[in-house]
Amino acid sequence: MFRSRKGRPRAFALQLLMGMLIVALVPLLLLSTLAGQTVRSQLTEMNARSAAITEQNYIRMYETNIEQQAKAINAELRKVEDAVLMAKAMAESIFRSDHQPVVQPLSFVYDSQRKGFVEPSDKADPRLGTVGIRDESGRKRPTAVQAYDLSLAKSLYPVFRSATSRNPTIVAMYYIHPLDGSFFYPEYDGPEAPVQPRIKPLTSYPFYTAALNVPPSEERVIWTEPYYDITPRGWMFTATAPVYDERRVLKGVVAADVTIERFVGNVLDTSFHGGDGYALLLDQQSGLIAAQKHGGEELATLDLATLFAPQYDNSFRSMRLGGKPQAVFSRTIPATSWVLGYIVPEQKMLEPVYSATSAVAETTKKKLFFQLAGLGGLASCICILLAFYLRAKIVRPVQSLTNAFTEVGGGMFPQKLHDTGSLEFNRLLHAFNRMTDQIRELMEQQVQHNQQLEHKVELRTEELSAMNRELELRVDELLRIENWRKELFMNISHDLKTPITLIRGYIEAIQDGTIPPQSTSVFLERIYEGIQTITRFVKHLTELSLLETRQTKAVMAELDAERFFLQLAEKWKAYLTLENRPFHIQRSGGSAWLSGDADMIERVIGNLLENAIKYSDASAPITLRYEQDGGVVRYHVTDNGNGIPEKEMPLIFQSFYRVDRSRNSHIPGSGLGLSIAKEIADIHGGELTVKRNPSGVGCTFTLVLPIAEAPSSRQRLAQ
Repeated sequence: MFRSRKGRPRAFALQLLMGMLIVALVPLLLLSTLAGQTVRSQLTEMNARSAAITEQNYIRMYETNIEQQAKAINAELRKVEDAVLMAKAMAESIFRSDHQPVVQPLSFVYDSQRKGFVEPSDKADPRLGTVGIRDESGRKRPTAVQAYDLSLAKSLYPVFRSATSRNPTIVAMYYIHPLDGSFFYPEYDGPEAPVQPRIKPLTSYPFYTAALNVPPSEERVIWTEPYYDITPRGWMFTATAPVYDERRVLKGVVAADVTIERFVGNVLDTSFHGGDGYALLLDQQSGLIAAQKHGGEELATLDLATLFAPQYDNSFRSMRLGGKPQAVFSRTIPATSWVLGYIVPEQKMLEPVYSATSAVAETTKKKLFFQLAGLGGLASCICILLAFYLRAKIVRPVQSLTNAFTEVGGGMFPQKLHDTGSLEFNRLLHAFNRMTDQIRELMEQQVQHNQQLEHKVELRTEELSAMNRELELRVDELLRIENWRKELFMNISHDLKTPITLIRGYIEAIQDGTIPPQSTSVFLERIYEGIQTITRFVKHLTELSLLETRQTKAVMAELDAERFFLQLAEKWKAYLTLENRPFHIQRSGGSAWLSGDADMIERVIGNLLENAIKYSDASAPITLRYEQDGGVVRYHVTDNGNGIPEKEMPLIFQSFYRVDRSRNSHIPGSGLGLSIAKEIADIHGGELTVKRNPSGVGCTFTLVLPIAEAPSSRQRLAQ
């Protein structure tokens, strides 16, 4: 029982402690298990009873809530109906023959863009409503009756404006004339409507035809079924009513539009703002009028006609929808006989009950656990204290001797072990002390011999390491020189081959008489140009070699960076002006002093400007900019040429490298200019960088030089 897996005996103190803990803790564990089972069963039974009672309460609460929301929606729809009836009453008053106000018939002009007749722009005010007559061809002029009636209809503006401002559910109100034509408010200012293949009369749309079902003797509003509006407002439904004069002659229709999106936002989302369930509105044929967005995915899978059949009006049902138990509530809206439905998962209804009972159960379990843990901890502390007391009396002397043997085995010699008060242990400790003294003497002798040998080995190792490092450096240097030599000869051969071949061809042609004597001077000029190309190449190669090996020394002097920039800019400005090249000079920051070779720095900037001229169109502008920022001075050269591909930018400062040789072969150059400029920048402790312009056209080269201390009495030079 008290042995390890490999058969080695455990410590006596551990065995004693484990035995006492088992005796104390096993009864506590059994007691806690029984108590936990009892509490769990009681809480489960209580949870089931509470859930049943609370479910009925929640159902009654949801039924009351949906009843209130149905009344609220009915009230919102009544508000829209009242607005339409008010507009109807005012319109019938306006169109009475014995009370008609004196107005001028409207004049119309044809607007081909809107495909209809509209008021002239100098007489129309869109803020007071818009009058229009739809006509695709423009050949059918408005009649005098239309013009006069539409002029009277503009008197409905105060009613329309008041209704739309007080009721955010209404997006627009309008009057439609029996002969076509309308007055509506407010003017539509949304996205432009798509071009319709054929203009239909307004009197053919449901928001007009539905109103004709109301006889003259009734004051009633008709609600249309949802339809897609002729404007890009989307899906909507309309409250519409006819307008008759005192002779019961139809004078038109007044209507109010309610978009599905605004109805959902102002009514459904406001009344049912919880994210657990979702509300929907159905017409008398169980067609979907509106629904909250978060229920759209589940609604697509439901048979709404069966789910909200007439026999289920004003009811509550519990059923499985989409594989989950759902609570379905429905109420009829008196104003329109529409059905308001609300679907919520049963789990969400009872979630507060489950959360409350779970919290009570969890709290009870925690209290019981802490009580039992306290008893177990107290018993454990008593056992541990007793075990330590016995260990001090029995195990500590043995442990002290064991630790001493361990230290000696590791090469450490402890201090003398003290008496323990026990005769047997004292004899053992004295023998151990004598043994450690003898071992210490032998170990000291061995250490001295080892130190002497290690010193000799270290000296020899250092000599070999130094020789190895020197050999590696020499090998690396030889490999670098060999690679440089191969690349140098390859590039020299490539760049000299073309001009030499041309020179030889011209000379042979002159010798064998292929070239007429009168043309000899032309080809001699070409031979001279080829020799000049070779001469420049050799000069640049020699200059680069001297710079790389630092045989060319920079003549350092103190330069006024800004004055140096201005002098250089004026020199190039004069040249580029003669060449008719656009040239811009810019500077920012104050002046600063540089320590450098003016000729070398001018050589770098001149090389960059020459490249900008060669690799950009004659009409493309070139910019030279000076900038002093912090501890450095920057000279920027910006061109608008073809630019340098991103992947080739790290390579352009290598010797003989040229971007896209096939495309730029007609442009003279040795491929050494940027390498020379880079070496000059390094000699001055600066750097030469390049980046593409933000516009994507051309690139910018930047020479960065460190600022030197301002001179006191030494010579100042800026050339």
